[in-house]
Amino acid sequence: MKPSLFRCLAIVAVLAMILTACAQPAPTPAPAPTKAPAAAPAATKAPEPAKAPEPTKAPAAEPTKAPAAAAPAAGGYSIPNMEAYATAKREETLMVDVPNRFEGSDNWNPYVPGNMGGFGLAQWGRTPLQLLSYGTGKVEMYMAESFTGNKDSTIWTLKLRKGITWSDGDAFNVDDIIFSVEIQKATKGLGAYGTYQEWIKEVKKIDDFTMEFVLNKPNPRFPLERFSDMLCGYDTFVAKHVWEKAGDPLTFKNFDLKQGWPLSTGPYVLYKITTNEAIWVRNDNWWAAKIGLKQLPAPKRIIKTFAGAEEVRVATAADNKFDIMEDITLSSFEALIAKNKNWKPFQENLPYVWPDPCARTLSINNAVPPWDDKDMRWVLSNVMDRRQIVDVAYEGSTIPGAYFWPLYPSMQKYTDMVPKDKEAWMRVPHLDEAEKTLKAKGYAKSGKYWAKDGKTLALEIQVHEAYSELERIADVYVEQLQKFGIDAKKAKLTGGTWGDNYNLGKFETMSGWQTCGSIMEPYNTLRTLLSTDGTAKIGERPVGRQSAFRYNNPKYNEIVDKIALLPLDDPQLDVLAKQAIEILYDDLPVVPTAQSRKLIPNNFTYWTNWPDIKNHYTRPVSWCGSFLAVLTEIKPAK
Repeated sequence: MKPSLFRCLAIVAVLAMILTACAQPAPTPAPAPTKAPAAAPAATKAPEPAKAPEPTKAPAAEPTKAPAAAAPAAGGYSIPNMEAYATAKREETLMVDVPNRFEGSDNWNPYVPGNMGGFGLAQWGRTPLQLLSYGTGKVEMYMAESFTGNKDSTIWTLKLRKGITWSDGDAFNVDDIIFSVEIQKATKGLGAYGTYQEWIKEVKKIDDFTMEFVLNKPNPRFPLERFSDMLCGYDTFVAKHVWEKAGDPLTFKNFDLKQGWPLSTGPYVLYKITTNEAIWVRNDNWWAAKIGLKQLPAPKRIIKTFAGAEEVRVATAADNKFDIMEDITLSSFEALIAKNKNWKPFQENLPYVWPDPCARTLSINNAVPPWDDKDMRWVLSNVMDRRQIVDVAYEGSTIPGAYFWPLYPSMQKYTDMVPKDKEAWMRVPHLDEAEKTLKAKGYAKSGKYWAKDGKTLALEIQVHEAYSELERIADVYVEQLQKFGIDAKKAKLTGGTWGDNYNLGKFETMSGWQTCGSIMEPYNTLRTLLSTDGTAKIGERPVGRQSAFRYNNPKYNEIVDKIALLPLDDPQLDVLAKQAIEILYDDLPVVPTAQSRKLIPNNFTYWTNWPDIKNHYTRPVSWCGSFLAVLTEIKPAK
């Protein structure tokens, strides 16, 4: 009998434990060392609680106009009520906050860097094959009717539901999936090129609704990793009938509103895009509603808006011009609810937050001297006061962490594999050891900074301009390193530059989260540091199994490649995982600093039934494909 996805991955019971994790204010750290920790450096002064900001003018919903006739899309197909919904009333509109500016607003090609997929296309403009709920621990089928593997997980058979359509009315079937896989597999530089080259031998059409993924090697995680929005992303499919006529897929922008591009399989279509906002209108012909799979979302219009810096975003929200916000600081949230009591967090009481699955780290480029030396990476770790990082950058709303993954109960087995001496060591700074290492490497302190051969020991920490959380962490990193004698500086970059620098290796360190992956087994984090296909050169994007961190340990690579082939219930997986984890905590290619959290408030003025700790039907975040599950559940407040 062919194993189902659920049986093969054995995840339902395990992932359900995640709800338990989210039901706690914060995961409990491991017991403190018996010996009292050494005194930490003088604490950085925490920021003063923010005063409630004055409301700032922000883009408001446009005034209602008389309903207009349906606008024609490609092929003469019509989106019902498009013009009427484009000017829907405020109470019929969902206003979504985005903390970063729109770059390249005419690029909706989901397979090339710098595309606009994160501004609605990935959240409500497409529908996944299946969707993993962090709340219930279940995988729910959407476009897929079933996804089953053979005995050794080398062939996965996908059966699609009947009745799926693109927003222009054309049928969606396995031809679109096969086309999407094959153009990426054949074109270096497109989306999943490296992954598909590694894993997919071929894709076979059985009939319009049935196909096979034939893999190069066993992969019991294949559907879960690639098509479930497990970590806020799933493989994207494009319309064959549009793209086969588009020319070069590397330069095609997939954008022409007159033709209805980008086409959608989700409940909304793009109506307008500016430098500050994307306006989407509901497609009443959404296939999932027509076949009775899901109800049509209540909002007739969604506006995703960049309002500015965090204080401006908070003022905009206080003025009821947002319904959901991306992550904000504790002091900003307190300022928000002081102005508007209709805003509520995921947890009613402190720390208010939803525990995000991506642990925070100082991400290191292991190919750049002197950080290509593991002893020097340990210097950075030994300087860090992780408790201070949490107290200052997070205002105490999370916990310090010596881990590359979240402290979910479903990861406890692997958390216990971290060498106890290393975990205990990393709880407090060890400035004496950092000094000892530098002196042994030939550094001497002359004046304020350490130097060698007349060159000051310096460090640049790059940070994405949109994420105040990561910027605040970087500020504490800089202060601690400067105090110790390393000339650290923060470089604040736009999202596109930051992402390109990471992939091209044009960084020394970053305030990041890029070991994100594992939530109930170790492989998805371990593989972020895998370089079986060699070390990617600086200036070139990693392909295949090449870590963007440029870390390359042959023994580690060998172990993780073996883990990739094992079912989750294979006892050898734990043996190998322990070996890989021990290598990581010796080499320390990335420095873990804190567990993550997201303070994501919702506005109940116009919409209710938002997910929270008591009603955790899915992730509460607006930037993942799982937000589709939120849209079909929220209700008008009146």
